[in-house]
Amino acid sequence: MQKFSYVGNYADGGSQNSFYKLKGRKQGFKSFPNKSLATFAHKVQSTLSNEDLARKVYSPVCKIRVPNYFAASDGKGGMKTVKQMVLSDWGYLTEIAEPYVACDNEYCDGDCACNDSCENYSAIQELLTDIEGCDLYYVDAHPMNLGYIKRGQSKLLVVIDVGAESVSATSDYYPSVCWYGAEDMECECEQCQTKYGDYEYA
Repeated sequence: MQKFSYVGNYADGGSQNSFYKLKGRKQGFKSFPNKSLATFAHKVQSTLSNEDLARKVYSPVCKIRVPNYFAASDGKGGMKTVKQMVLSDWGYLTEIAEPYVACDNEYCDGDCACNDSCENYSAIQELLTDIEGCDLYYVDAHPMNLGYIKRGQSKLLVVIDVGAESVSATSDYYPSVCWYGAEDMECECEQCQTKYGDYEYA
């Protein structure tokens, strides 16, 4: 597996996930609060990308080294900014999509997925229907979670946020999620059950 030791700009859309753009490439690293959430999103996005309903996935779930900046004494009574390389949270390398821009149609209030007067409503509904064909229900189709990818000469509408907060799986083909990443014998997620499934109480 290719090792990624440095990524470029950090981007945070205000969610619990982080995104790092790789310098000079149309790829980025999307990280999640824990491995369970990253594993779920990786499986969902890999499945949807095979149908051109989401961005391509370019790596397994892993961690990469990213820059962390902090203030430290400069030894002269002042402060300086220090860069230190640290491990990211769990995530994977993915294609970067062109952002969806909410329409400025006078009959649409910007919530294009819910307003049947919007010129983009039909395309979004078709995307959501295609996602349901993959045993997934997309529950968060607002403009910030949509984007465009190029395939040949075509520009395709896709979902760009496939975390467990946006997607509900309707089959056990997809891994269960441990929201807190806590290894807890009471938790029923796949990660915790693998560790504690055969645990015998004294």
